[in-house]
Amino acid sequence: GPLAALGLPATVHAEHSDWPMLFKQPGHHPFTTERLDPPLRIKWEYATEGPIYSSAAVVDGRVYIGSHDGHIYALDAGTGELVWRFRTKGQITSSPLVDHGRVYTGSKDGMLYALDADDGSLYWKYRTSGKILSSPIVVGDILYIGSNDLFLHAVDAKTGRRLWRVYMEDYRYGGVYSTPAYHDGLVYIASKNTALYAVEARTGTVEWTFKTGSAVYSSPTVSDGVVYIASYDRSIYALDAKDGRLLWKTPLDDRIYSSPVVWNGMVYIGSKDGLFFRLDAATGAIRWWFRFESGISSTPVITGGGVCYIGTEAGGLYGLDLNSGKTVWKKVIQGGVHSSPAVVDGTLYVGSKAGVVYAFERSE
Repeated sequence: GPLAALGLPATVHAEHSDWPMLFKQPGHHPFTTERLDPPLRIKWEYATEGPIYSSAAVVDGRVYIGSHDGHIYALDAGTGELVWRFRTKGQITSSPLVDHGRVYTGSKDGMLYALDADDGSLYWKYRTSGKILSSPIVVGDILYIGSNDLFLHAVDAKTGRRLWRVYMEDYRYGGVYSTPAYHDGLVYIASKNTALYAVEARTGTVEWTFKTGSAVYSSPTVSDGVVYIASYDRSIYALDAKDGRLLWKTPLDDRIYSSPVVWNGMVYIGSKDGLFFRLDAATGAIRWWFRFESGISSTPVITGGGVCYIGTEAGGLYGLDLNSGKTVWKKVIQGGVHSSPAVVDGTLYVGSKAGVVYAFERSE
């Protein structure tokens, strides 16, 4: 096959089965055509020394994830054994990005790190002036990440040199939790200052901004020329990706921390009081909603048959059948789930606030 021609062993999985960054792709589409139907069982677990808010990247048989103990971990995806860990000087809430043999992650020490994916050795670090809670994305050779210095940073992935940065004016609430999304030449990022920004990816020119009614922790997603963003003003918005025109706004019951997922013409979003909504992507009409036992900060992953996996603050990991809107699986894991799940090669990976990385597989 083509892999053999590249001198690679035939067992290497095709690129599409990897999950290289938060929400899988720069446009933020955390779904896979791969089926992973419940029931699931724990394949392995690995304990770190701090809570895990970071979400896993899974590439070439390795799981990369950050912990509040200040380390980024590389684990064997099959066994959960530690391959390496790298220590930063702050908690890691940021989710790692893996690209071209390097791992990139932000830390609350204000640095963006570039590490060798094989052994964890440091290539470079890029300093911002604030804690980094945002996660990096890469487009071509450029990394994009937000920092609590209120800038969106564009950094050369090879050298760690700043290309440009854009200031996100602070109105009331400091900080940037949102992870940038990319689509068609524009980078989208939201700030706790209430606004969503669309920035020209090459130059850093701000094309448009849109203000919501409160702080935004959520990350935008872009689908079919529409950007979707949720706000602490208890609403979700759909905007024209090119000019920022409001297409629709739907008030929901509660503040929203997690990010919207667009799948099969529907938008799925969870709220801080445990409601999970399905809305029509074209109109914003609520199609159904489901109440979980506790708040949702995790963003779901959607698998091939329409089974969605989502974590709750009180520790439930749920499988929800999106066709029926019914819960088809539940597992309580210690500490609660803030991390967003990733699914690769029949395995679901997620971190818990008790500091444990879990790998789940189907139990036959």
